[in-house]
Amino acid sequence: EDRIAAQGTLKEKLLALQPAARDLDTAGEFLSLTSTSSNENVLTAIAGLDAAPGVYNITVESLATARKMASQGYDSPLAAVGSGSFTYTVGGQTETLTLADGTTLEGLRDAINAGADGITATIINDGSPAGGYRLVVSAQETGTAGDFSLDLSGLTGAGAPAFTDLSLAADARLTIDGLAVTASSNNPSDVISGLTLDLKAAGATATLTVERDDQAIADKVKTLVDAYNDLADFAAIQRDTDSPLYRDSTLRMVRSRIDSLFTSAQGDGAVSMFAQIGVSRTREGTLEWNEEAFKTALGNDIGAVRDFFIQADGVTGKGYLIDQAVADMTNSADGLFKISIDSLNTRIRTADDRIERYESSIEAYRENLERRFIAMESMVAQLQAQGNYLNGIL
Repeated sequence: EDRIAAQGTLKEKLLALQPAARDLDTAGEFLSLTSTSSNENVLTAIAGLDAAPGVYNITVESLATARKMASQGYDSPLAAVGSGSFTYTVGGQTETLTLADGTTLEGLRDAINAGADGITATIINDGSPAGGYRLVVSAQETGTAGDFSLDLSGLTGAGAPAFTDLSLAADARLTIDGLAVTASSNNPSDVISGLTLDLKAAGATATLTVERDDQAIADKVKTLVDAYNDLADFAAIQRDTDSPLYRDSTLRMVRSRIDSLFTSAQGDGAVSMFAQIGVSRTREGTLEWNEEAFKTALGNDIGAVRDFFIQADGVTGKGYLIDQAVADMTNSADGLFKISIDSLNTRIRTADDRIERYESSIEAYRENLERRFIAMESMVAQLQAQGNYLNGIL
């Protein structure tokens, strides 16, 4: 059982390699980019996997806004608002809410929030002693795509609300390198490929620079190195003759397969070994990380370093191979650990059965000895009785 527990720990440390490898196994994941705005009060951006390095001159002409409408004032949030049909249209889709007799301003607010898609409602109290409570209905999305209209002709009774506009729906308007662009929100992700913009102020210009983030790439590779070293350190402890995985075949196979991936050459590109990118092997069996050497390799030929890790165009890099090796060995159906633990559990059950049979045999032997002892005591008692009888005669 200690061995099974130790194999569980080994599996956890092996699995830690997988997310680190997956962060490097595609071009988008490997090539970390960072975006910098010349004026963060105007706009900022987040670079995604599909972003490309570049410089963009962006003028924010206007921000996207959402339509808001406010009702006339009511003296109380419990004031009646009539009954019947409250009809709204969002994005060309018309829906109707049915209000029962006695519906209050609060009740209408709750009905909108519970059953109306695309709009929300709240009550604002402006502090006036009379008519201070207003129902404000807002579009959930900015831009013309989220615009809405209300039809209150189906409401009857005193107190039916009448709405006026507080703000109108409008798309954001931008000029990007001289090109006029519109966006339905102030956080568009479909304007510049791979970038999510955050528009903050209108009537101003900012320069957005997207460039390679060498530190982020280096951090990803170091995470992979650290995960390997954690596994190697655990394996080194198991060399102790008292360790649960001393001479364990599963540990040997894990080390053999993973070690080969970190020491063997990959492909015939300009970079084919970890040693070429600042990752060298120590006498203790761990990896030594040299960040400066790695960044130098990036600067010399980032394409070769990238291709060393990623899977593309039929070529499988180290990131992909490490991920697949871990997946194969930890497969819950027929992986190395599944087979090994099943075997250990079988041996445990077999040992338990043997112990049980041995204990049963011992118990039967004890019962037999007890019967013979009782029979012997009975015979001794009889002989003593006969001896006493003969002594009495004599």
